[in-house]
Amino acid sequence: MKKLLLATTLALATSAAFAAEFGGSDIQRAIDTYRANEVRFQRDFAGRSIDFNWVFYKASSRFIGSGYRITIGNGGFSGNVDCIINDQATLDQLVNWNKGQRIHVTGIIDDVTMGDLQLKQCRLEAM
Repeated sequence: MKKLLLATTLALATSAAFAAEFGGSDIQRAIDTYRANEVRFQRDFAGRSIDFNWVFYKASSRFIGSGYRITIGNGGFSGNVDCIINDQATLDQLVNWNKGQRIHVTGIIDDVTMGDLQLKQCRLEAM
């Protein structure tokens, strides 16, 4: 019984203490690091969590693979954030969003493609 109580207490403490490692102010820094040195990007950013608020730009179907590519940011040539969303509940929510909708984003930093930060395991919520 004591082991179960201890395990439950540790699990609650761990989940309550979780905080993203990076925020919105780190997006451009991650992209710049990738451009300067991809190995350093992999060491310092890839696989780490990020949590930020920004604006929805667009959702588009993927050329290869399933789901939709969600672009977050200003929509310029680079400096945005991209997520692949397959989750139907999220898709049902974002079908009503328009360009400029403020959203809350959490995810895991994966890569940089064409100057945009790529996230995996994204969660998007309207604000």
